[in-house]
Amino acid sequence: MNGPASYGPGSAERAGPGPERTDMTAGRHSPVAVVGTLAEFRRDPTTYDLASLVRFVREISPDLLCLDMTLDEWQHRDFGGLPAEYRDALLPLADQTDIVVVPIGDGGGSSGFAAGDDGSSGAGLRHWLSNRLHGAVASLQLGAPSPVAVDQGARHWTAELLYHAIDWLNGGSGRHATIHREALATRIVELARRDSGRRVLVVVNARYCHYLRAELRRHPEIALVRYPDL
Repeated sequence: MNGPASYGPGSAERAGPGPERTDMTAGRHSPVAVVGTLAEFRRDPTTYDLASLVRFVREISPDLLCLDMTLDEWQHRDFGGLPAEYRDALLPLADQTDIVVVPIGDGGGSSGFAAGDDGSSGAGLRHWLSNRLHGAVASLQLGAPSPVAVDQGARHWTAELLYHAIDWLNGGSGRHATIHREALATRIVELARRDSGRRVLVVVNARYCHYLRAELRRHPEIALVRYPDL
């Protein structure tokens, strides 16, 4: 995949002019908000109803919805291997609305950890600490009462600190996670440059959020905003 060159069936017509433009969009910046999901822990039960995620995204009603899935998965409607947040909530919502899905995945997997790559590298104390911190993130995030709570308040900032610590212990994160998150950032920037002024909501594994936000701030064509301001 050479970037999100294709959105979905009839996307050009569906995108339309979007809601009334803000000053940011009028200046041809692309307002982008990044929201984390619990895809990393999708094999574990979550405590919230996915309907709340649908209501959350429907209320924002972004022009473009970036999801960590491949163009091939999108074109072939192959959603079986995707996390429940995508398969059972956001993709059906996009089918029912004017929200345009943009696949930004590179085939690395939206769970955040490929087989044999748990995000930690090497052995010894750093490996042990990385695993313990990852377990702490899991306990913290799986207790979130709603999708919004994953990205709010003390829970959000604590998770961000833990992810930063995991990255530091692993010398910049595991090989798989590093390649994958860089690919996500590249595709978001390409989208912002090509579709300047669109309101973009990025919904990805919470593990990547702190990196993506830091990377997107480096690009003047992107106005990184909080999701309530999108």
